[in-house]
Amino acid sequence: MVFEMLSEGAGNAITSKELCKVLNISARDLTAAVERERRAGNAICASTGRKPGYYKPRQRDEMEQYCTSLARREAEIRKTRNACIATLDKLPL
Repeated sequence: MVFEMLSEGAGNAITSKELCKVLNISARDLTAAVERERRAGNAICASTGRKPGYYKPRQRDEMEQYCTSLARREAEIRKTRNACIATLDKLPL
């Protein structure tokens, strides 16, 4: 559904807002659809740079860059989770 709507290359990314409008779905539904399609093996990248949005990788390096950005986000989420757990231990029973 989403994959077919996307163009190749980060410079051709389509914003979430545009996709939601074209597909007539909510932002939450779009996020869920993208995750389902990724887990089914469709190569869908996301950009937050100059042209934010979703796109098909034109070359392997675009997919590698996206995977690297996910790893950075994962590390930041882990830090936040660890801080929350430490805070939890300080809270009264």
